[in-house]
Amino acid sequence: MKKLLTLALSLALCAPIFAQRGAKLEQSITSGDVKMSLNYTSIPLNEGKTMATLLSKEGAEMRAGMNERLANRPIATFTTSVDVKVGELTLAAGEHKVYFTVGDDAAISMNFKSGDKVQSTKLTLSSESGHESKQLLMCLYANDKAGAGVYLAFGKLSGFVDFAPAGKGEPAKTGK
Repeated sequence: MKKLLTLALSLALCAPIFAQRGAKLEQSITSGDVKMSLNYTSIPLNEGKTMATLLSKEGAEMRAGMNERLANRPIATFTTSVDVKVGELTLAAGEHKVYFTVGDDAAISMNFKSGDKVQSTKLTLSSESGHESKQLLMCLYANDKAGAGVYLAFGKLSGFVDFAPAGKGEPAKTGK
């Protein structure tokens, strides 16, 4: 229930972004001496058609072009004051450029680039929400693990990514 309430509040705070294509959004969370922030540019998904094409067999050329473009021009920056776990990854404290890639198997990965080092985690996204986002949506929220989470929506797919301070309990999971 707590996670649902947090999500509802996060979505309400992100609501103005729904109407703005290419809008820049800055969000941060501070809990004690832990601070995390997410800055991103919402990219339009061509009324949802872009995601459908990227995830289809016919989208191979578009996927390759998008993956290369985003790797060279990440659309987000995630900053943390402490080392964090995201999935099986450990991200060092500092600034990480964030971009997404879509594999030929239609799996979406979230990539964190710091200097020349890139770390990736596959996302577990679901189409069960019944909502279709016409642009990339990322909402940072406080979670109950003394860390933060990000709600992601790509077309009909959505899910959560948790960021937990490294060494605090179990590793964070990515998923629905």
